[in-house]
Amino acid sequence: MRTTARNTSARQHTTSGLDTAQTAAKETSTMTRGKEAVGLLDDLRRRRDNAQHVGKSGDHRAAAALFEGLLPLYERAWGAEHEETLAVRDGLGLWTGDAGRLADAVATLRDLLVTRERIQGSDHPDTLYTLDSLGYFVGESGDPAEGARLRLAALAGQERVLGPEHPDTLVTRNGAAVLIGAAGAPDRAAAMLRKLLTLRDGLAGPRDPGTLRTRHEVARWTGAAGRPAEARDMLEDLLPLREDVLGDEHPHALSTRHELARWTGETGGIDEAQARLRELLEIRRQIQGPRHHRTLETWHELARWTYAAGRPDDAAAMLRTLIPAREHTLGPRHPHTLASRRLLACTAPSDTPAAGALRMRPFG
Repeated sequence: MRTTARNTSARQHTTSGLDTAQTAAKETSTMTRGKEAVGLLDDLRRRRDNAQHVGKSGDHRAAAALFEGLLPLYERAWGAEHEETLAVRDGLGLWTGDAGRLADAVATLRDLLVTRERIQGSDHPDTLYTLDSLGYFVGESGDPAEGARLRLAALAGQERVLGPEHPDTLVTRNGAAVLIGAAGAPDRAAAMLRKLLTLRDGLAGPRDPGTLRTRHEVARWTGAAGRPAEARDMLEDLLPLREDVLGDEHPHALSTRHELARWTGETGGIDEAQARLRELLEIRRQIQGPRHHRTLETWHELARWTYAAGRPDDAAAMLRTLIPAREHTLGPRHPHTLASRRLLACTAPSDTPAAGALRMRPFG
C-alpha cells in the first residue's frame, strides 16, 4: 500500500509539476510572441523612417517603391485605418507624386483625405498636411487654381491649429504662393514669397533647405513677373549654396539649374542656356527618369531655346518625340503638353524665332 500511496503521491507531484511547467511555457510563449510583435513594429517604423530618408535625399522613385512595399505590412500589423498606416499612405502619395506619377498621387491622397477627415477630423494637423499635399499635386497635374484653393484652405487651418510659424505652415505658405503665381499672378506670388523668405531666414537661417526653397521660388517668380536679369542673378547666387547643402544631384538643386538656364536665355544668353539645358537633361534622365515631368520640362526648355537660336527643324524633331512622352506622363490636356504642341506649331517655316516665345508658367 505504501508503495501504491507513494506511487500515487509521485503521480500527483508529477502532474502538479507538469501543470506548472505548461503554465510557465504558455507565459513564456506569450511573452516571446509579445517581444516578437514589438520587434516587428519597431522594425516597420525603422523601415518607414529609412524610406522617408531615401526620399528626402533625392531618390524619389526608390522612396515610392519602399512605401509601396510597406503599406500592406502596416495594414496587417496595425489595421488599415490606424494612424501609423495612414502615415505610410501619406508617404506613398508624396513620393509617388515626386517620382512623376502625378495621377496616382492625386488618387492616393484624395482617398486618404476622406479617411482622415472621417477618423481624425478636418482640423487635425495630419488631415491638414494631407490636404496641402493634395493641393500640391493637383497643381502639378495642371490645375494651379484648384491647387491654390486647396493649399490656401490647408494654410488657414494650419495657422489656426499650429500657428503661423510652424514648419508645416511655412511649407504650405510657400506652396500656395507658387500656385497663385502659376494661376496667373506672378507679381502677387513674388511679393508673398519675399515676405516668407524674410520669416524663414529669421527662424531657420539662410542655409536651411526650406529657406533655400523659398529663395528659389522668389527668383523664378521675379523672372515671371518681368525681371529676368534679377532672377538670373538670384539663381546664380543660390545654385552653389543649394548644391552645397543638398548635393549637386538632388532634385531641388536640379530645379535651380533649370531655372538658371531658363532666365539666362531670357536675358540673351541663348547659347549658354542651351548648353546648360543639354547637360541638365542628361542628368535628369539618369536621376529622375526619362519620363519624369521635370525631365520633360527641361527637354521642352531645350527645344524652346533651340528654336529661339534659329534651328526650328532641330526643335521640331525634339518636340515630336517630347509630345507623346508628355501626353503619357501628364495627359493630352495638361498645360505643359499644350505648350509643347504650340511650340511645335511655331516651328513651321512661316514663323520667325523669338527668344521669348511661348513661356510656360511653372508649377510646384
